[in-house]
Amino acid sequence: MPSTLRRKHHQELTLRKSFLEAMRVKLSLFRRPSDKSSPRPTETWRRDYNSSYEPYYHASSIIRPPLAYYPPHSIRNLPPELLAYIFVMGSEDDPILPLTITHICRFWRVLALNTPLLWRRVVLGSYYSMWRETMYRARACTLDIEFKSPGRYGSLAFYEVQRYMHLVIPQIRRWRSLSIVFSDYQPYLWNAALSECCSRNNHTQVPELEELCLVYRHNDDTKEFCLFSGYAPSLRRVTIDGIRLTWLPSLFQNLRYLDYIHHGWTNGSHAIQEVSNILRVSSRLAELRILFPVKKYRPRLNHRISPDFETIYLPRLESLHLRVNSQDIPEELISLASLFETPRLSDLHLVDSRQRQRAFPNVNIFWTLYPIPPLLRTVHLQHGWFEAARYFSQFASIVQGQL
Repeated sequence: MPSTLRRKHHQELTLRKSFLEAMRVKLSLFRRPSDKSSPRPTETWRRDYNSSYEPYYHASSIIRPPLAYYPPHSIRNLPPELLAYIFVMGSEDDPILPLTITHICRFWRVLALNTPLLWRRVVLGSYYSMWRETMYRARACTLDIEFKSPGRYGSLAFYEVQRYMHLVIPQIRRWRSLSIVFSDYQPYLWNAALSECCSRNNHTQVPELEELCLVYRHNDDTKEFCLFSGYAPSLRRVTIDGIRLTWLPSLFQNLRYLDYIHHGWTNGSHAIQEVSNILRVSSRLAELRILFPVKKYRPRLNHRISPDFETIYLPRLESLHLRVNSQDIPEELISLASLFETPRLSDLHLVDSRQRQRAFPNVNIFWTLYPIPPLLRTVHLQHGWFEAARYFSQFASIVQGQL
């Protein structure tokens, strides 16, 4: 018996207009208009296109606004040569600056790696491996070697100083400047730092060295050092504190600037004779600074001047700084100043490091013995030297005093 539920005739499926409208309303809830992601329609579909309908797979398309345009920074408009010069000047204040520059952008890294002058400064005392790479990047440029004690990390021991100096000694002929400053006491630090510089062979000569700074106020080693095989023809500036050097003409005769702080192991006439010999070798100085520091174990000088001392002739000296860091003017300084003959001296600085409120007891004796240069124009007085103002009447017509 045939089933009553079965249709006798097959009917084709047709979608009525009401059903299509209902589906369009449903799909419009998911619609997000996007002209860029829609397929290219035919002309008929463009005329009859209903904006309320769009296929579902375009619902995630979003029209994004164009990115804002920012003009390049003005530093990027500089010529590479000028930018490299700025980097070199900045590296004089911050030794880590060249390494920082290489991490900014690709252009700056390439520029830094192709600027050998940027890598000439080597600051020992930390980052041992980094400074080895720095000297390699400096290529054939001369080097500025600096050695400073790491203050907050403690002082350096003997073998640590030797290790760092061993890194730069192979490049000694490329040194343009050498600065070693020890602030904390450790025994035999000068031996550790300078032992390899005292070898008597051509490998320790420094033909390019222009500036030398050796400072170690707490040194108690009386050894005398003969540096660089006695050969440094380009040396022009020297700062000495707490070390005794062999003062050879081949090393120091061409100096233009000397900042000399006496080591204190000699006193009286012996100290005067030692400093006199130094100044006679370096007679071409244009600026001289002298200090006799306070040493507790130094005996006092019994006499101010010996008739055996000869006049110290400094024909090119233009600026003289006499410094005092004690309660009175050292008699060695008074005796030494009385020997000066400086025909071109125009600027005299009398410095009181302790900033006393009263005049030095020996200030009148100093002005009695000191020969006034004929071309002196400016005198700078500080604190304990103030009493000397009454002696200006001797040369008031040629001197401009600054108190």
